[in-house]
Amino acid sequence: MADLANGINAWIFLNEDEPPNTNYNSPDSCFQALINYKTYNSATFLGLAFFVIAPASNGYTIEIGNASHQGGMSNQDYLNAVLHDARQVNPNIKFLATMGYSGNNTLAGIFANGGDPQAQATAFANNLVTYLQKTGMNGLDIDWEGYLSDTMTKDQFRILFTTIRQVFDQQPVKYYLSFTPASPTKSTDYPTVNSAFDFVSPQFYDGSSLPEYTKAGISPSVMGYGAQFEPGNIAPNSSAQQVWNVVSSGFQSGGSQYSYQDIFMWRLNSGNFQFEQAQFMILSQLANPPSGNAFDDTAIIAAAGNPIITQVTVRSGDVLNAIQSVNTGTGPYNTGTQNNETGVFTTLQHGGNSGNGQVATIPYNDPIVSISGYTGTWFGWQCVLQLTLKGKSGTTYGPYGSMANASSRNAFSQVAPSGQSVVAFKGSTVTVPLADGSQPAIIANLNAVFA
Repeated sequence: MADLANGINAWIFLNEDEPPNTNYNSPDSCFQALINYKTYNSATFLGLAFFVIAPASNGYTIEIGNASHQGGMSNQDYLNAVLHDARQVNPNIKFLATMGYSGNNTLAGIFANGGDPQAQATAFANNLVTYLQKTGMNGLDIDWEGYLSDTMTKDQFRILFTTIRQVFDQQPVKYYLSFTPASPTKSTDYPTVNSAFDFVSPQFYDGSSLPEYTKAGISPSVMGYGAQFEPGNIAPNSSAQQVWNVVSSGFQSGGSQYSYQDIFMWRLNSGNFQFEQAQFMILSQLANPPSGNAFDDTAIIAAAGNPIITQVTVRSGDVLNAIQSVNTGTGPYNTGTQNNETGVFTTLQHGGNSGNGQVATIPYNDPIVSISGYTGTWFGWQCVLQLTLKGKSGTTYGPYGSMANASSRNAFSQVAPSGQSVVAFKGSTVTVPLADGSQPAIIANLNAVFA
């Protein structure tokens, strides 16, 4: 399994508003969705893009790049709002200032006017710490590509990032340095990457491969995984499960097995932000399965725009052992990366692997509008004994669960309001110790979520 010492992370590109003609405060904006559905809870680090260098009284410091938004808001307004709102949702979130890779004010500009490179790097590092302290941010993220990687020399790379590391390490609190390259370059000083940076997340969605980076000289021990859930690049990811299948198995390098140190995702606010945000939340659950017995897919599916359930996988025997749904959306902001007409969201399985598995395929034009069945006592434990799903046309799926060995039963039924359907499930599981020594996890209670 992946260690993911530095967690599940994502970027936000502050310049862009989605849907078009919204701003940060619009009720339907991508930024409000991050708050409403608590997407920030899934992030360890949040990279805010893109920062540039700016003159200071001594050398250079950083500032957020300029952009204007509806209603007269600026990128600085957006930065202030994200820093506040994300921390309100997730007090433990850490913020990285992601440096721009193009234009006239990249990090290479620190050295543009000649002078002593070490003095320039030291002045910048000190000014950077002052900025981070003032804003409450936690470190610097380097998007290594384009003009920046073409312009900065290997010596400048070594001097700058070694100096930042040294100044960071002199502080009473931990500051982080992250490296997110699009490809190996001749201007990268790889010993500095391995010694100065806390983690490295290659942009694999740009088409580069892990062996390219390890062969170039990046230590496998700092390697993370760069993911993307928007179309357009060479190799965007198709789903949270696809990313997790790669990352969870780790990788081989030099005859040894390694774990990825993080997943860094570009980004939470593109033109298919509902797909991105929901996949990010699912990915976080895959990496950090929810503790306790309760489950609730409401927020994930709401972040996806409440798409229709198109598949339900049920495991059952005497009782309902497990349930898992697949939702498919056709909205403009939840398109997938492999087929731009649909966004497919596979939630986690709730319950154990006992019982027999059955898959119900739900036609898109005949959504599930009710669930019914029985709860009761099975070997002394309260649980869902049987479940039946019903489509709008009256088509039924199930019943799942024979109710054998039940000592009591009570009927239940939940029906969607007019014009709505079942879009998610919430409930809890329980582990039952049986006389034969087995301990199956089963569904203790189940409720439909309608939208």
